[in-house]
Amino acid sequence: MNTEQKQLIISFHDLHPGSWEACKGFIERCQEFGANKMSLLVIPQYHGAPPFTENPEFVSWLQSLSSDDFDLCLHGYYHHAERVRGGWFQQMKGNVYTQGEGEFYQLSSEQAQEKLEAGMRLFHPQDLTVHGFTAPAWLCSEEAKQTIRDTGFLYNTLWDGVELTSSNIFIKAPTLVYSSRSAWRRIVSKLWINFFHAYNRNAHVLRFAVHPIDFSYPDIEAHLYSVLEKALSNRTCATYRDLIPLDQQTPVTLAAS
Repeated sequence: MNTEQKQLIISFHDLHPGSWEACKGFIERCQEFGANKMSLLVIPQYHGAPPFTENPEFVSWLQSLSSDDFDLCLHGYYHHAERVRGGWFQQMKGNVYTQGEGEFYQLSSEQAQEKLEAGMRLFHPQDLTVHGFTAPAWLCSEEAKQTIRDTGFLYNTLWDGVELTSSNIFIKAPTLVYSSRSAWRRIVSKLWINFFHAYNRNAHVLRFAVHPIDFSYPDIEAHLYSVLEKALSNRTCATYRDLIPLDQQTPVTLAAS
């Protein structure tokens, strides 16, 4: 990766068999723009559905992706929190901001370890390499963050940047991301992203994150491709893994046995 050039990290969140078609369509459109690198955030067992490994066609597709161009990232386990503890602020973050999907928001170290190990037990037998982690909604307790560092994940993405865990480096990286769950959120998202993109035009690393629901709304889909094309005009595509020095890019071996 040329570290002198401004980077754009494109990520598809919430990838599982049910969002597979949306992801394939997004990859095809990105490639038309010349964007051939992407991080794919895979959910092991989305909202309690069968593990993604029970869909052999989906697994074969993941295996067929170029390891140079695609970075598979563990994205929670269920992508759903059992409950949210605390007062109004915690309830707002856990139930309004993310509609109860902040799975790692209030986990203890032991709970985080259990979910990380369970997730990696699905990837390893399929020879699917993973280097990093992203908590659903980027909500992660301090205990969970420490567990991610301690268990061999090379990066952990947060709302405002990326933590390179092995070197204890934090890379500031603003994110362009839509909120498409309601009409008013979609309107505000388009306005916000136009502003936020302009505001961060000189950021060395910029992130562009999409979710499957974004492609359910033609106005959001059209807007995101317009923003993406503009962002690519003066940036080079990278993955989260590319932020790590090449000689340190060792896949996660947690629970490999």
